[in-house]
Amino acid sequence: MRIVLLGDSHLDRVRRDLHRLAPRPGAEVVNAAVGGSFAFELLGQAHGVHLRPEDSVVVSVGTNDAAPWKAVPPYEFEDNLRALLDHLVGLDGTGVARLVYLTPPGVDEARLGGPDDRTAATVASYAAAGAALSLAAGGRVVDAHALLAPLGPRAFLDDGVHLTGAAYDLLLPALAAALS
Repeated sequence: MRIVLLGDSHLDRVRRDLHRLAPRPGAEVVNAAVGGSFAFELLGQAHGVHLRPEDSVVVSVGTNDAAPWKAVPPYEFEDNLRALLDHLVGLDGTGVARLVYLTPPGVDEARLGGPDDRTAATVASYAAAGAALSLAAGGRVVDAHALLAPLGPRAFLDDGVHLTGAAYDLLLPALAAALS
């Protein structure tokens, strides 16, 4: 059994703690997520790891799609995520063993680069679209924003986008539970 991570920096940064996602010792965790990724790149990440029907897949995407300088329209985000989900569901006619969507956790607007940066509301709209598509594909959803809400600003590093160790201490057990 493999657990495969696809997506952006919210999963890419889970390097030394990959073992925390494995439901049992010996399960292989493959991190194919790349910081800065957006939905268009997910299918390429999936093809790069040669997914198998017995794999469980965690997807995290939406934060970068919501960035004004990426200018990814919501319909394009949805089309690209749907293409990945269709691939995962149709893999060898059986689909992957488990699909989990980790929603974007939001942003700390007070720490961002100013009025031309992402907003919490915009990121939330991409999160809602991704969650709806993932549920429709038979996946599970881990709502990172709700899970990290008790931490408030302590969930984010100084850049207002990336997550702290305290945030991962909440996220990783929730992802592991969703994978089991």
